[in-house]
Amino acid sequence: ISPQTKLLFNRKKQMSIQNTIDLRGKVVYWTLGNKTDAVALKAEFESQGLLRFAPDKNSNTASLKIALQKVCGSRRRLVRPLPPGERGYAVVTETKDAQGKSLDHSVDFDAVLPDGAQQPIFRDPATGEVINPAEETKILHQYFLELDRCSSHKLGISIVRLVDHFHGISLRPTGGLYWLPEQALSRWDAAAKAIEGCSGDSSNIIYSLRTAVDDRTKQAIISGLSRELNKELAAMEESIMSDDLGKKALETKQARCEKLRKRVTGYQKMFKVGLQSLDESLERVESAVSITLFQGWGV
Repeated sequence: ISPQTKLLFNRKKQMSIQNTIDLRGKVVYWTLGNKTDAVALKAEFESQGLLRFAPDKNSNTASLKIALQKVCGSRRRLVRPLPPGERGYAVVTETKDAQGKSLDHSVDFDAVLPDGAQQPIFRDPATGEVINPAEETKILHQYFLELDRCSSHKLGISIVRLVDHFHGISLRPTGGLYWLPEQALSRWDAAAKAIEGCSGDSSNIIYSLRTAVDDRTKQAIISGLSRELNKELAAMEESIMSDDLGKKALETKQARCEKLRKRVTGYQKMFKVGLQSLDESLERVESAVSITLFQGWGV
């Protein structure tokens, strides 16, 4: 190869590399546990200006169920809800034959949450009298632990809302794998650190993979953006046309359209693409919201 040909090849290679790494971001995904300290995470999120994304703590009822299952639950000892009208659970011992077929069951005790009470009471199912089962201390200890925690389900919803807040997009129709642009990464990393740090057993892990955006990655990101936004905009348009929405609901949709408009504009500039169909869908929904609001004001 002549020196001139080699020089030309190296220049093209450098240009190709430069085109690939001009845009950066992260692919993120996570695994979550059920021992997240919701109180501590709320404080962390508040310090980061993300308070509205803090997941709710477990309810009294959920905390009681978890505590009973952890302390009393086994293959033959089950936790079952009380009849409608009462908040709480029954701890039931099941008797099975050699083939595993259920023969009989007996209720060991009821754990009831009276209205306004901060902790459960335990009741003899036969007499209705308040009792103190052998596991009471352990159940109450676990119950109060669970009250300050949040479930992995609630935390997962919170994290997806954070991805949306930072203008990230889902790379799969079913979720679970997301891409975040470079400008969001410092705040995302801080939030991810807080989520991991508030896990009592280190079961919250936020994974991230740095990406240099080539043509195939760009295609995946833009496809994910288009799929996500088209689905949301179609649902919004149908809701505006078919539901009797009040002023507050319409203003919420209007604010959401403004956020999506910023997202589309940002990705257009970032990837130098037109996204004409998203523009048109957004304009249609924005117009529908405005017209409906004007009609409500008598304009």
